[in-house]
Amino acid sequence: MTRILIAVDEPRREDDEIALTAIARGLRKADIEQVHLLAEPTEGRGGASLLEEIDVLTAPIPQRWWSRKRIAAELAAALTRRPVDLVLYSGNGVALLARDLAAILEVPLIADIWRSDQIDVANRSPLVDAWIARTDAVGNRLRSILRAGTVITARPPLDIQATTRLPDRRPAMVVLDPGRSVRHAEPLLDALTSVLAARPDIEAFLELRGGASHKLWKMIERRGLLESVSVLDRVGTMGRLVAEATLVVAPDPSGPARSLIPIAMSGGAALIAASNACEELLEHDVTAILVEDGEVDNWQSAMLDMSTDPPARLRIAHEGQRRALEACRPDVAMDAWVTAITTTMEPESYPLAKTRPPR
Repeated sequence: MTRILIAVDEPRREDDEIALTAIARGLRKADIEQVHLLAEPTEGRGGASLLEEIDVLTAPIPQRWWSRKRIAAELAAALTRRPVDLVLYSGNGVALLARDLAAILEVPLIADIWRSDQIDVANRSPLVDAWIARTDAVGNRLRSILRAGTVITARPPLDIQATTRLPDRRPAMVVLDPGRSVRHAEPLLDALTSVLAARPDIEAFLELRGGASHKLWKMIERRGLLESVSVLDRVGTMGRLVAEATLVVAPDPSGPARSLIPIAMSGGAALIAASNACEELLEHDVTAILVEDGEVDNWQSAMLDMSTDPPARLRIAHEGQRRALEACRPDVAMDAWVTAITTTMEPESYPLAKTRPPR
């Protein structure tokens, strides 16, 4: 039986736990045995298995450069009795440890890619044998810059049921994290303040995560939004929230291929986004409203139009739902993940002695 190690850092787990759990479950059904490498528990987070009855190893993630080699050697020793055939990692914080561990074990290494910054540095990562692109947009960009390595597109296997929205229910808006640029968040928050003043019936949720969250919190507080917005930090684990929302706003200008986007679309939410750079499901005025210039008036107009014009919102939501359900069909998606793993392990695609660069 094939046995693989899946390494996930805590930020990635918090962002993508629904999809990662579905992937792990699908691999198990395909008779691919797994051991998960997760971050050591800190302050009540990390360490818990994605699925029951799956072996778990923990390590400090990320780690200091001078301790990484030692940690990788200790992990390799722990796998001696039950070795793995491949290492797959998801999350920038665990990338270097996964690379070192694959080198010690002399097994192939697969990287999970969903963001523009990961694409930009991919060509400087010669030790990765295969890349799993979460969308065709990511996969096409990877293929255009890589000189070596296999790229396979594999969407998350999402089984989301359409949500019945009651006529008298308050509209709900979920605003996802605006990304690393505080500058881009200013017009978004100004627009959100105006929209909620005009539509106080909207139930609003705002995701804050990552290094800029403290500055963003101050910006929210300064605008008085804490009285009308619920601020959340782990929306990636709250599939039902986004699937049942009326509107989901994805303001990150880099347009990452977050699994929350097809989850929201599959549930029937209408999408407003800053970019579709990594997600081809978002097509302007067809499956989403794109606000690429990030101006206050345009954010405000998009949010008000989608919340006050039900026919236009439903037209976009229905087409988005149809495309998302088709793109993330569990059987098709899992076939792609299994193919990525099995083909990377085949000798002709992984001639260790001939083509892998020295470690």
